[in-house]
Amino acid sequence: MKLKDLHGNSAYLERYVNNGSPSGYSIKCSTSEMTNPFKGSEYINPYFCYANKSCFIDLGSIPNLGNEHDDDTSWILVHPDMKGHPIFNNAKLKLEFAENIKLIPTASARTLMLSGSNAHGYFKLHYDGTIGRLERRLQYNEAISGVEISKIIASLIDEGKLDSRLTFLPEKGARVLKINDQEWGMVWRDEHPYGCCDNVKYIIPVFSLFSKDRNNPQDNTLLEQIITERFYDPTTYVVDYLINPIIECYFSLLKNAGIQGEWHAQNLLIGFDENFYPQKIIARDLESMDKDLTLIETFNLPFQFLSNPYKCINSSREDYQKKHSFMFDFKLGEYIIQPLLNFLQSIYFISTDTLIPSIKDCSENQIQDLPSDFFPKQWYGYKNVEINRDTDKRPYIIFEKPKFRP
Repeated sequence: MKLKDLHGNSAYLERYVNNGSPSGYSIKCSTSEMTNPFKGSEYINPYFCYANKSCFIDLGSIPNLGNEHDDDTSWILVHPDMKGHPIFNNAKLKLEFAENIKLIPTASARTLMLSGSNAHGYFKLHYDGTIGRLERRLQYNEAISGVEISKIIASLIDEGKLDSRLTFLPEKGARVLKINDQEWGMVWRDEHPYGCCDNVKYIIPVFSLFSKDRNNPQDNTLLEQIITERFYDPTTYVVDYLINPIIECYFSLLKNAGIQGEWHAQNLLIGFDENFYPQKIIARDLESMDKDLTLIETFNLPFQFLSNPYKCINSSREDYQKKHSFMFDFKLGEYIIQPLLNFLQSIYFISTDTLIPSIKDCSENQIQDLPSDFFPKQWYGYKNVEINRDTDKRPYIIFEKPKFRP
């Protein structure tokens, strides 16, 4: 893709300017051929599942799609791959093909962009199967978690308590079908970043900065085009304008909200001004963020969660330090920082060893405000295997020396 073609092509970035996860699982384990974001249809039609309102739990707001039946009936959207699921054999449920609803698959596969509607945003849908490394069921606690976190981050932005560069895509509503002890959820996410972003002219997923266009592999990456066409110094741009601000925003959220972001390259976007100077660090997929109850208590933060115990961690857990390391050292470090450094090395032949000290300095400045035992002395990643969400045990790998923190 060329820089001049960015406007109005966010769906294209999601699907085609995307190398996939470093683990390879986003390519290996995805949705069906027809709904696969990398090679499926231009758009897909979901199904409506209708039932009596008493079968649903709502938190926040869901847009009206023009399919309202009566005051006693509600609905959720169902991913087309799930239409044959046994849950829909229940006589209390009615499944109906949504012919007029067009959804565009995004990098997340079960998160779909609503097209051709007055409502602008994304539906995250329940998927009873593996996408990437994980089962993607969306039950009650998972569905409401991002809505809860959205309200917390919005309040902190309004109060000026977070780094002014940090914002997010709000998860405005969740709806969960509960029937026969089964839960089947749906989340609505706004496409517009929260707060004032008047100076943001382009929004690019982090992975699209250093990925090749699958349909136009002859094009340079967007990051190389930005540096070349706008005459930026490569090191200054990547380290000082991208990596270090991302680190500072990561810790701003952690220290002021007790929220530990899962900031890999799919869950983070950058908002640029007309000269492609980064203005905003934009988080999305808030459901996957950790809620650090010990840190919340330590900093006397006034937050409680209906979604507890989902993604809640505390110092009584054996893996408490590991969780901190995993999110920063592995997710942020290996999925964002390392690919950006690899870009500098492969395109401009810049030794990354000379850049890491300044990145460690940036991290150290942030970490000094945290408890001294917050991070372990080592760092932790995962084995390259699928993850079983039915257990708290994780396939950790231990590494001796942290790469991007002291």
